[in-house]
Amino acid sequence: KRGFPEAMKNHPVPAAKNDNTKTEYIHPKIQKYGKVVALPAASQQPRAESKICVDLTKGGAADQLNPAIEKLARYINIYEGAGKTPAAVKIAVVLHGDATLCVLNDDAYAKHFKAERNPNLDCLHELHQAGVAIYVCGQSLTGKGKQSEEVVVFADVAVSALTSLVNLQADGYAYVPLLK
Repeated sequence: KRGFPEAMKNHPVPAAKNDNTKTEYIHPKIQKYGKVVALPAASQQPRAESKICVDLTKGGAADQLNPAIEKLARYINIYEGAGKTPAAVKIAVVLHGDATLCVLNDDAYAKHFKAERNPNLDCLHELHQAGVAIYVCGQSLTGKGKQSEEVVVFADVAVSALTSLVNLQADGYAYVPLLK
């Protein structure tokens, strides 16, 4: 029987440990977004000179920050302060698909979504100031009826997401998808 009948019985699950210690989140580089926890003793510490190419296609609610963009802020904060020592990182993000319109300036975004403003711009601007290269697919942009003049000045319109992703990987960037 090898213990099978015993394994099939219902067994009580221990109650969750009621630990009142509060998790302390930090924002070492991107102050308002991407909270992280410092884990200086954890394995797989951030390595200096890492290069990350983020493929972002995920859209979000028109009146809220796209969660995938906030995740980018978390990536920066992980490398800046979640490990034992800060580690330099190069990050490039390529927006296409449903994420394309996240880089529209406030006027174009408000007109398209009938919204007051683009809720993604504050975080994207902080990411840009932290050194993140921001590319938007020109094919997706055109396919959605938008012009490059409607894109914020700190984002570059690329020929396509395909060419951007291939070029960045050829330049040694590790591919990290943030897809649907």
